[in-house]
Amino acid sequence: MNPRGIDARTSQRVAVRLSAEVHHAAGSFTALTRDLSVGGVCLEADRALPEGDALAVLLFLVVDDVEDAAHPPLEMKGRVAWAVPGEGGEPARMGVRFESVSPPQLEGLSRFLRMVSG
Repeated sequence: MNPRGIDARTSQRVAVRLSAEVHHAAGSFTALTRDLSVGGVCLEADRALPEGDALAVLLFLVVDDVEDAAHPPLEMKGRVAWAVPGEGGEPARMGVRFESVSPPQLEGLSRFLRMVSG
């Protein structure tokens, strides 16, 4: 099943499993990344947010299944581009398109991607 908008990607994604913390108007929850790029991230969680909702995602570098304290989390603001509810024991998935990315954030995200794909 291809969620709507999946073919509209403009940047290559790296398949990577990272811990993520999602902050939304209705509260916060944890998630895992499925893939990541300079343009956005695919998250897996116990719930999906509605398409169009604004959120902030904190991405944590994980080394040997433990969050790496040497690298602070990378915070990105974005909007839910698509969402698929979890079925049959599978987690919900949602694609988040990053918004208002500053040059320092872009550099930090690029550096983060080099570290996780390296």
